[in-house]
Amino acid sequence: MPQIKIQLMATGRTLELHDAVVQLGRDASATIPFTGEDARVVSTRHAELRQAGEGWRLVDLGSRNGTYLNGRRVEGDAPLGVGDEFRLGETGPRLKVLALGGMISEATLTELPAPVLPAPGPSLRPPEARPYGITLIATATGRRFEAQGTRIRIGRGKECEVRAVEGSEGIVSRVHAELSVGPSGGLSLRDVGSKNGTFLNGDRIQEAMPVRIGDRITLGPGGPILVVEGIGTGPMKAAVRPPVVQGMGHNTVMGLINNALSQAREERRRGGRGSTAFFKAVADEVGKDSRRKFRWLAGLITVVVLLLAGGVYGVYWLLSQQVEQTEVERRSAADSAREAATHLRQALDSARAEAAPAATVDSLRTQLESAQARTNELRDALTRAQSALGQQLSAGESQRQASQRDLDRLRDQLTQAQKSAPSSGTIDSLRRQMAATEAQSASLDARMRAIRGTDFAAIAQQNQAAVGLITVRFGKDLYNGTGFVITADGYMLTNWHVVTDSGYTQPDTTWVTMADQSVTRYADVVASSQDRDIALIKIRGYQGPYLTSIDWGGTKSRQGEPAALIGYPAGAGFARLRSAVVRTSMTAGIISRVTEDVIQFDGMTVGGSSGSPVFNSNGEVISIHRAGLPQAPGFALSVPIRHAVSLMPLALRQRLGIP
Repeated sequence: MPQIKIQLMATGRTLELHDAVVQLGRDASATIPFTGEDARVVSTRHAELRQAGEGWRLVDLGSRNGTYLNGRRVEGDAPLGVGDEFRLGETGPRLKVLALGGMISEATLTELPAPVLPAPGPSLRPPEARPYGITLIATATGRRFEAQGTRIRIGRGKECEVRAVEGSEGIVSRVHAELSVGPSGGLSLRDVGSKNGTFLNGDRIQEAMPVRIGDRITLGPGGPILVVEGIGTGPMKAAVRPPVVQGMGHNTVMGLINNALSQAREERRRGGRGSTAFFKAVADEVGKDSRRKFRWLAGLITVVVLLLAGGVYGVYWLLSQQVEQTEVERRSAADSAREAATHLRQALDSARAEAAPAATVDSLRTQLESAQARTNELRDALTRAQSALGQQLSAGESQRQASQRDLDRLRDQLTQAQKSAPSSGTIDSLRRQMAATEAQSASLDARMRAIRGTDFAAIAQQNQAAVGLITVRFGKDLYNGTGFVITADGYMLTNWHVVTDSGYTQPDTTWVTMADQSVTRYADVVASSQDRDIALIKIRGYQGPYLTSIDWGGTKSRQGEPAALIGYPAGAGFARLRSAVVRTSMTAGIISRVTEDVIQFDGMTVGGSSGSPVFNSNGEVISIHRAGLPQAPGFALSVPIRHAVSLMPLALRQRLGIP
């Protein structure tokens, strides 16, 4: 009968399976299904464990992010052994093989404690728990926390070793959770009766759970997220050694000689003769022994000691002379080296003074080249924006002229109809058509005046660098949309329908390419709202431009004012036209309607710009473009930007200054 025993490394859960084929993936019908955060890099049918003869093999099923066995990517299939570790994706769930058939991993044998026999002695002290050192990083702020000990408390109170939130915070309790050393000697996380609970890798913990590098600790729903960056054991306290009891032979010949040498050194410091003091000390010490019972033995020892003492003192005197001579030479060499160093320092200062103008010129030349390169980039961006606006103005002027021609034609028809005395119905129909055409012409005139009266080129030049092209993968399908960055570390807003699909709760992969760049970065969905059609994502490792003028209060939108949209209509194909670098497009018009839930933007728009920021005439973001009507070009609907505030974590709102 087939048998395999597997441990999920993230939770410590152990599974014992008896199927010949064990399926792993995001599919709910898999033998071991993965959901939530664990399924972020796992394919629907990712890998299988298959019994082959007497052994087992790990088979990758063409997964998108690959399968890794003991740190190496599996190409096709690979044999499995007891103790092997494999991973679904380079950063996905880790699993360990504990047993295959009758074979058991050595790691499982340690789970059965062996009896401990007491060692002989009066008493035994229990082993002291080894302290741990841990490094945590807050994902919202990037702040690093370091603490060590056998008990590390996490919360907002001053008594906590890790204060994730300073001051008052409704989500985090005073002492929320703690890291402590468990009976097995490993570091474990447990909740200490917090109001909102503690989560480890997205799952709420009910008991102490082991903590590993890369784990995510969340303090309450929507609260601070701490990522475990490093774990290490601290030094143990040094054991107290018992005092050394001096045994017999303390007053030996060597002890006598050392004592005599010490008295000789003291005598020399006072200006006396060291040799006289040395021999006197030896004679006094030997004299004490001579009063003992074996005086004849003391006399013999005295002769031997005097001979040895004379030889030792002679060596000591020679070494002292050599030391004094060496000290004199060292001082002389130090003085020479100091004089040479002073001369070299003066020469170096002189050379620096002479070379200063050349270095200054080189520095200014480098700064000038950098400034020229940046100026060229801004000039190109301004040229593209002016070209796009020129095309829109040309198209608008063509529409206005066509509308004026229709109006003139209808006026002529109405005049002729009145002369020929037709029916009143025909005349009323012509009058209604003429009134509609006049309204359309007036609307076009208003839009053209709004476009001409606003510096949209400056708005594009100042903000387009923070607008990115979003690409998502659902299975084998790719979709594009637009998003815009709101913080320096990569928080980005877009539409819900850009990063989700009817068949998927979240994309398999999301990456972002910023304007005027060709490099893509991976991104993760932080929060989303289907009702508002808004999503908040985070670009990994981003440090770059972001939008700062944003109407979070929803008070900067007025009907009839000019407005502009910056995005990527028609997706990557049009954005990368004849180049690997993506380029934004701008559309200008007016705000035709403002309600609680919708801002209607009327301008020369086209479909495919979902998630684009809509700016007012002051360059402030007022809404997120949501949809347009194919049958009515220029009719666009957007979501007011203030509805995105409810999706943001509390720490992010505090950073942006949003109440």
